[in-house]
Amino acid sequence: METKSQESSSTVYDLVQKSQLISEGPPARYRLLTTRSNLDEEGLVRKWTFGQRCVNMQNKILLMVGETGTGKTTLINAMANYILGVRFTDDVWFEITEEGGDNHMSDQSKSQTIKITVYEVFSQHNPICLTIIDTPGYGDTRGTKYDKQIADNLSKLFRNDTGVKEIDAVCLVVKASENRLTDRQHYIFDAVFSLFGKDIENNIVIFVTHSDGMPPKDALNAIMNAAIACRKNKENVPEHFLFNNRQTEERRPEYNRALQATWDLAADSLKYFFSSLKEQNRKSLEQTENVLIQSKRLEACISNLQSRIEFVEDKVNELTQIQKALEENQEKIKKKENFTFTVIKSYKKYVSLSRNASWRDRKVTSCTVCKENCHEYNCWLTPNALWCDVIKREYCTSCTGKCHFTKHVRESKKYVIDKKKTTMTYNDLNRILQFKRNNNPQSDINFDSESFESVKRDLQCKKKQEEEKLRIERRLNEELIKTVKEKTDLLEEAYTTIMELSEIALKTDSAFIVQSLDFLIPRAVETGEYFLAQKLRELREIPPESKERVNAAMAYARAGISKLFLGYK
Repeated sequence: METKSQESSSTVYDLVQKSQLISEGPPARYRLLTTRSNLDEEGLVRKWTFGQRCVNMQNKILLMVGETGTGKTTLINAMANYILGVRFTDDVWFEITEEGGDNHMSDQSKSQTIKITVYEVFSQHNPICLTIIDTPGYGDTRGTKYDKQIADNLSKLFRNDTGVKEIDAVCLVVKASENRLTDRQHYIFDAVFSLFGKDIENNIVIFVTHSDGMPPKDALNAIMNAAIACRKNKENVPEHFLFNNRQTEERRPEYNRALQATWDLAADSLKYFFSSLKEQNRKSLEQTENVLIQSKRLEACISNLQSRIEFVEDKVNELTQIQKALEENQEKIKKKENFTFTVIKSYKKYVSLSRNASWRDRKVTSCTVCKENCHEYNCWLTPNALWCDVIKREYCTSCTGKCHFTKHVRESKKYVIDKKKTTMTYNDLNRILQFKRNNNPQSDINFDSESFESVKRDLQCKKKQEEEKLRIERRLNEELIKTVKEKTDLLEEAYTTIMELSEIALKTDSAFIVQSLDFLIPRAVETGEYFLAQKLRELREIPPESKERVNAAMAYARAGISKLFLGYK
């Protein structure tokens, strides 16, 4: 019968045969040779597998989240060594992660910060096997758009047929020395929590790294002060596990006792952690997948809404300019004299996307009926309009008419609003209004060249009755009322979308939702919809214990999000 030492030696020897030497050590460092595959065409969601799964293995699925420098990579490797049965006395250390780790920032590692890597670790000597989802790059200094790409990649992982459908734990990695979360950390946790459904809260745990084995009071206080949603223990303290990150340090006789202690700390923590993952607590990611889809729809809705409200407000300004011109020329109107005036006309153009646009923003789903951009940002994944995230049950959730997907196109073009000065006469205005009233009473006033040509073709210039001229202002007022009503409808539409997201999201006060509400509230007040404004304010209310976290996350994220709200501060 083999002793534990012989069994360990046999296990390590087998592992060495399936690995590549990195450095001699001690401890000798080896990279595990994994079977690698891509779960998407672009290679942005990858699966690396070591070993082969047996039917009776209990698979534990973990999502790792942490700021660069917290020791997340070392922690993933520590888990792999634990599952593989490696001991401190074996004087070896196996790595499954990308070369570079926590302490390197090579060009290669920078180029891969948006990639999601799924590590699978199987050992014939352990009934527990691991699936670890690594989410690198949150809080990347290059901007929040990279974090949105990570969220997109997670969505792909959850929706892929061979991807991840359930999860046992979301592991938030923080340093033991943290006594206050930075704005960047607040932003990272905010970004992560906004991905999940409400049912995942009890599966969130804290991994404290760089620990000396003593109670991590600073880190736990920082977590509790920030009101981070997570599982609590019997003392109502965040469920946490301690780790030190010195497993790869050079072994010397004078340090071996301390290094052995750090190894044992990690082994004990992982033992307790895995024993805490009860099978019945595993959560389906169906609700989380719905949150991801709803979040994308909300973002597309707000982006589309901004453009539509801008166009409506431009129309109001245009009509107001006409009213002003009429007021200034009352005497001429009474004398039946013609006169000219200038208005600034807004119109939509369908233009090619900039060559400098991010490759994820080089396709736009647009409605050919409403002449609107239904999904402008991060609309790169789907092959056609039917599979775009804004399409639900074959109809668009974003455009004004909620048109069928067959009325939509995905092209490297989008609609933009342009403005130009237009000079017109009072007689032109009167003819246009009369023509609109007689031929299409429900249509909008549109003072473009096509309308003028239509008037010239279809109507003969004739003298109007004075009573008809004096009704122009009344008809303009009716158009103003109509545009205000249209704006109110848009606001109610956005409110409904936010409410649907709030019902299923773990985090209803994410930076994006809060800033969306900040965009909508003044619009509701301007249109006199005070009841709607009040409902939006109620959604905007943040519990006192969460204010610091939300404000910090918004401060860090504002530069990345504000492009959706440009001009509406």
